[in-house]
Formats: sequence, C-alpha cells, structure tokens
Amino acid sequence: MPLVLAVVFMLSPSARAAAPATPADAAAQKATALNRSGSEKYNKGDLDGAIAEYDRAIQFDPSLAKAFYNRGLAKYDKGDTTGAIADYTEAIRLNPKYEDAYVNRALAKEQSDDTDGAIADNTEAIRLDPHDPYAYNNRGWTHYRKDELDAAIADYNEAIKLSPLMAQPYNDRGVALREKGKLDLAMTDYTKAIQLDPENDQAYYNRAIANDDKGQSAAAIADYDQAIRINPTYSKAFLHRGELKAESGDLDGALADFNVAIKLNPRSPALNSRGLVWFHKGYPTLARADYDLALAVNPRNASALNNRGNVRKSQGDLDGALADYNLALEINPKFTAAYNNRGVTFELKSDFAGAMADYEKALKLDGKNVETLGNLSSLAVAKGEYEVAIQMADRALAIDSQLAQAYNNRGVAHFHQKQIDAALADYDHALQIDPNDEHAYNNRGLALQAKGDLDGAMADYNLAIQIDPRFEQAQRNRTWAKWAQGDFLGLLSDLW
Repeated sequence: MPLVLAVVFMLSPSARAAAPATPADAAAQKATALNRSGSEKYNKGDLDGAIAEYDRAIQFDPSLAKAFYNRGLAKYDKGDTTGAIADYTEAIRLNPKYEDAYVNRALAKEQSDDTDGAIADNTEAIRLDPHDPYAYNNRGWTHYRKDELDAAIADYNEAIKLSPLMAQPYNDRGVALREKGKLDLAMTDYTKAIQLDPENDQAYYNRAIANDDKGQSAAAIADYDQAIRINPTYSKAFLHRGELKAESGDLDGALADFNVAIKLNPRSPALNSRGLVWFHKGYPTLARADYDLALAVNPRNASALNNRGNVRKSQGDLDGALADYNLALEINPKFTAAYNNRGVTFELKSDFAGAMADYEKALKLDGKNVETLGNLSSLAVAKGEYEVAIQMADRALAIDSQLAQAYNNRGVAHFHQKQIDAALADYDHALQIDPNDEHAYNNRGLALQAKGDLDGAMADYNLAIQIDPRFEQAQRNRTWAKWAQGDFLGLLSDLW
C-alpha cells in the first residue's frame, strides 16, 4: 500500500537558545508543511489538491524526495503513470535508498507494461529491504504476467513467509497455481485469503473461476454472489455469473447479469454473451445488434463474428454468414466452431465439397468434437452415404450418449436402409433427449407411416408442426398421411 510519511519534530534537550533560522531553513520548513498538507488532502481523496500542495512544496525545496514520492502516488492514482514514474525517479535520484519509491515505481512500470523494469525495481527494493513482503508479492505478480510461473510462486512463498497474515500473496499464488493446473492447491490458497480477509472480492472471484473449472457451478455462482456483494461494480463477476446462469438454462437470470455488466462497462465481453442469450431465446435481431456492438468495440472479435454468422445463417443470409465465418477463421485459424458453422452453411448451399473440407479441418483440430462428427453424419445422409452416416453417428455417441442430432441422423440412415425398427429406436432416443426436436418427430412419423401406423404418424406430424408451424416438410407429410387415411376433408383443410 502507498505510504504517507509523517514528519516528527524533536525538541532539543539543550537549554541554549537556537541559532537563527536561515532562509534555506525557512524554505525547507515551508516545504515540509506543504508536503504534510498535500498528504492530508491525498488521504481525503482530493488528488488535485494534493498535487497542487506537492508542487508548491517542491518549489520551496526541490531536494525534498518525499514530496516527489507523494506526488507520484497522487499522479498514479489519477492514472498518470508516466508522471508518476518521473516523480518516483526523481525521488530515487535524491535518495537512492528510497525503497518505497522503488516499490511504487515498479507498480507504475508494471501498469505501463514495462515488466522487465518492474522486476528490476522490485529486486532493488528487496536488496534495500529483504523483509518487505510487498516487493516480493509485486515482483511475483510481474513474473506471473511474463508467464514465469515458478518464479512467481517462489516470490509469493517468500511474501507469505515474511507476512503470513497478509491475504494478497495467498490470492495471487492461487492464480499462478491454477495456471499450472493445480486447482486443489489454488482453491486452498483462495480459501486462506478469504479467511484472512473476508471482504476480499478478488479471492471470491478467483475461487469462483476455480470452482467453475472443477465443474462445481453452484459453488462458483455462490462465490460470484459474494464478490458482487462486496463490490457491486465488479463487471467481470456479473459477466461470468451470467455465463454460468446461461449454461444452466436460466436465460433471464443471465440477461439480468449481462445487462449490469454492460452498464458498468459498455465495452464488456458481455455484449457477445448477451447476444448468445437473445439468439437462444428466439430474438435474432436483438442478438445481431449485440454482436454488432461487440464488433464495434473490437472488429477482430472472432467469437462475435462467428455468432453473427450464425444469426445471418438462421435468417437465410448465407453469403453474409460465410463472410463472417471467413473473417473469424482468418483471425483464428484454429476456431473449430467456425469451421463447423461454415461447413453447415456450405451444405445449405449444396456445396458438399466445401462442407466436407471444413468438417475435416474441424475434426483435425479436435478429433472428439461431437458437433463435427454430427455434421459429418448429416452430410453423409445428404449425400446418400448411409453407412458413413451411421459410423460418424456411432463415433459421436461413443463420446456423448446424449447427442440427439446423432440419434436422428443415424435414424435417417437406418430408414433409408429399410431398417425401420432401428430407425424408430433412434428417433425415440432423440426425442427422449430433446422433446422439442421437430425434425425427429417428422422423421419418426415417416417411419411409423412406413410400418402402416398412420394414426401414430399423424400424431408425430402434428407435434412437429405444433413446434414449428412453418415446417413445410412435416405439413406435406401430414397431407399425404391424410390422403392415405382417406381423410379428404382434412386434406382439403391442409391444402387451403
């Protein structure tokens, strides 16, 4: 923490009269008083007033290192890191053993992305005072930023050894341990930080991330709740809590969190996340608006481009979707989801070769990606390669037995191979997983009709149309089923 140094005046034990003050003495006393006044203003949050007092103190005594140091603190708090570094540097020139000035200049350099300079300053501070836990902790953080995790952990260990009741080194060591994949040790450190400082919003936030990594969503949300209680302006906590709510199906709760995150930070990644929620709730126009805002913030946001491509694809703008996927892949050539989505778009344009090329690229990046395997199965069905479709569906289901698309695709392949009972079994599985899959109802209706169960077929076609009243294929199939039943009045109602 920044230190404000008080000046203590000592009375002389001698009874002799003091020598008359020189003009230099008077100027130094005036500078000291102004420095003290500046510190009082600083402690009250009046940064501009503090800087003005420090300016005057320096005018009276340009050799007062404390005034330069304190002005550096105020400038740093105002976001003027360049000015802060200049003042800390002058304080160090005036007093080369000014350890606090090295520590705070390191903070300013780290903020300015001069990580090597920050490490050098903290190292000098440690040389001057080997018992300063702040210098070790701050150097550890800079090592972490440079991805020097072992060096960071060593510094945090030393900070904890010097000050075992200080919460921050435990929190920061937890961050480095998580980066090394040691989640349990990271969790232990975050919990220790919270025990030492129950109002440490960062420790709750970091523990929430670790809980999410471990698949403990409820515990993660509880920690985000605490972080937000302590710091209601914690935009990232609202963002990540909203993402967990969206994953759990609480779309309205997710929207509420994303709205707050965006209000706190209009450039927040929550713009992209909120767009996803709008899209899943069936509001593509609102989703598109959020993706456009996210891209206005960062035109090279590959995720937002991929998501906007999905909106365009859903609205029939296949060329616009391809343009978005192309740019997303130019930015991130390892974006598996974008290859999958572009492949689907090529398939919709009947460019089966383009679709196959993209699915193969996606599968090369992630051989166990069930979406890719499902898409390859769908493409094989479209090309009439039913054995390939079944093989791809089998591979997908071996990885994820709850993949409705794979059951549906395999069912279609079985149907075309005249294996009607196998097809019906697959459609039943698909609908158990997703009772709102209109395509599975339509396909099961065809299979039931092939077995002569016209009433069962009609029921399935009706359910498919109920889910999607514009599902033309299901409407046509129902019309032919009515014809087969001799329901000519019903047939006329469908036609008209």
